[in-house]
Amino acid sequence: MVLEKKGNLLERVRKDLASSEVKYRRLFEAAKDGILILNRCTGRIDDVNPFLCELLGFSAQEMIGKTVGELSPFRDTVINHAMLEHLQESGYIRYENLPLQAKDGRRIAVEFVCNVYEADGADVIQCNVRDITERQRVERQLALMATCVDNLNDIVIITDAEPVDEPGPRIVMVNKAFERISGYSKEEAIGRSPRFLQGPKTDRKALDDILQARAEKRHIRRRVINYRKDGTEYCLEIDIVPIFNDAGTCTHFAGTERDITEDVKAEEQIAEQAELLDKARDAILVRDLTGRISYWNQGAERLYGWTREEAVGRLSFELLSIDPGAFQELNAITIETGEWTGQVAQTSKDRRALSMEGRCTLIRNTDGSPKAVLVISTDISERKKLESQLLRAQRMESIGTLAGGIAHDLNNILFPIMLSIGILRKASSDPETLGILATVETSAKRGADIVRQVLTFARGIEGERVEVQPKHLLRELEGIIKDTFPKDIRLQLSATGIIWTILADPTQMHQVLLNLCLNARDAMPNGGTLSVSLKNSMIDEHYGVSNIDAKPGRYLNLCVTDTGTGIAPGNMERIFEPFFTTKDPNKGTGLGLSTVMGIVKSHGGFVNVYSELGHGTTFNVYFPASTSGAGALEASSSVDQLPRGNGELVLVVDDEPSVLTITNRTLQRFGYKTVTASDGADAVAIYAQRKGEIAIVVADMMMPVMDGAAMIKALTYMNPSVKILKVSGLTNGVGREEIARGRAGRFLAKPFTAETLLKTLRDILENR
Repeated sequence: MVLEKKGNLLERVRKDLASSEVKYRRLFEAAKDGILILNRCTGRIDDVNPFLCELLGFSAQEMIGKTVGELSPFRDTVINHAMLEHLQESGYIRYENLPLQAKDGRRIAVEFVCNVYEADGADVIQCNVRDITERQRVERQLALMATCVDNLNDIVIITDAEPVDEPGPRIVMVNKAFERISGYSKEEAIGRSPRFLQGPKTDRKALDDILQARAEKRHIRRRVINYRKDGTEYCLEIDIVPIFNDAGTCTHFAGTERDITEDVKAEEQIAEQAELLDKARDAILVRDLTGRISYWNQGAERLYGWTREEAVGRLSFELLSIDPGAFQELNAITIETGEWTGQVAQTSKDRRALSMEGRCTLIRNTDGSPKAVLVISTDISERKKLESQLLRAQRMESIGTLAGGIAHDLNNILFPIMLSIGILRKASSDPETLGILATVETSAKRGADIVRQVLTFARGIEGERVEVQPKHLLRELEGIIKDTFPKDIRLQLSATGIIWTILADPTQMHQVLLNLCLNARDAMPNGGTLSVSLKNSMIDEHYGVSNIDAKPGRYLNLCVTDTGTGIAPGNMERIFEPFFTTKDPNKGTGLGLSTVMGIVKSHGGFVNVYSELGHGTTFNVYFPASTSGAGALEASSSVDQLPRGNGELVLVVDDEPSVLTITNRTLQRFGYKTVTASDGADAVAIYAQRKGEIAIVVADMMMPVMDGAAMIKALTYMNPSVKILKVSGLTNGVGREEIARGRAGRFLAKPFTAETLLKTLRDILENR
């Protein structure tokens, strides 16, 4: 019975051992680490699991019987003996980084752990082999990343995600830049809240924003003032991002902090300098080497019309309509020599042509390489215009001197011819000869008349100066024109009220009137309207800016207007030159207008011309009024007594830059605010945006793109009660009547004085 029980027990033990052996074998073969079973005496491999075979590329049969040393890349047998000796002493050995060599020659780093245990009454060595190649790669990457982070110029600081207590989150890592900039060591920072770096000047609003972003687990960027260990403050631009694990849980916050203390000081200095630059009247801008604008002062805004927001980031040569070829040339000179000075044609936002004198200076980096270009531009449009007028006057003076010399010589040539005609006529009775002499006499007299005209132009020949009432000249002119001019030319004369007298040569005044009317007649081959008017005019500084010959004072204004073909822009500069004419050779000598100019200048006056192709021409002749005699009146009220505005906003519309500039300055000087447009289309766009602010519109009627009539139609559609002052250089009867018949506003004829403009504006604004 006892033997039977013992037999059963042994059977159960055998079964249990067999079951354990099966389980062990399954674990051995399924293990995700390599397993070697070594003979303790020889150190040779008795068994190997499939994972290690797969790792090294050997079959089990190829590995069984080898030593561990034979699997190393060095085929080192010493390793095997040393390992066995150590195992015999301690029963355990561990190699953290043991190199093994795969069948294909690859080296594999493994963690090698050996234990001695008893099995079936004998000691067995089991070695666990773990592939640490990937772990080493990750560790190397982490080490490289840590080195990079430590060598960054910017601070890197990592905090935990959840506050441990009231003071806030805790710092878990900082880099060397933190130590260098803050003065605190890593040991002093780790475990503390970042709030220990804050102080009295720290922006509380920025801190609240950062806390809110942390609570919402989102990215945030702010500027914050922190304090160093020595108590000095420094400014940081902080960029904080949440870090999430694979489960989507926020575990940390990583912040990069850039020390911008010097940048902030530079910005403050630049802001101070920019404030000073904004007070400059010149346009000052900074652009890069390609022409892209990075700075634009208020002077540039005033001169060009583009705001800073509109200009920054744009290419300067595109924004200002500078010829690309000219820009490339001046840019190359600036980069090569460091500076450039010259004149450049540019265009404003409202498409006004500007003459600018520019000075470009190269800005360099600290290493001396070109960085940017500082450009200072001065508007010389008015100066160029005055220079043009001065050059024209000098040219006319030179031509006059030459013409005077030629006329003198021609007189000497014509005198003996005319003297000889009378003698020859007495010496002959032959009809044919007498006919020839008559022809010669007629031609000689015509030549003498031309010489007199040339001398009048060249020297301003003065006859006897007497006090002349110009109204009488108009009455004489009316009879001549009605008797000699074509019937399809309608004459309109205007001289109402008291007209100031002038000190003048009556014959020369008659010549001026007649020459201007003849010129107008020739400009209207198909008929039209000839308007001649006289009026008193006060010339002030406003008017004098546009004409170097105009001096402030009282003048008689003689205005001759036709509805003819007009004068081409290219001919406008030459119309007063002697012998210049656009007429056929047998219809004009080119001396009519030059004679007018000579007479007017000799009397101390000046001439303004306004013309539009296809719309006619207006000559405004100004003679200084007499200071005594009938009709003499005191000058109008002084500048200080002129009516002023009350800050009303006036929209000034004119395609003539000088007129636009002068009107704008005058209105601003007398208490108005202004906004300008160079054509009707721009005016409509501006009015649509600011119609609630604009009190009145002062608009020229003859403009490109959209003329005054179309513009007024658009404005009255937007605002039927819009107040408009219409102006035009065309003052002939028909043109003026058509303008005045418009649905809105009053009319002023160009040119007009500041007094006239200001009084008319007040009348309109006050509904008088």
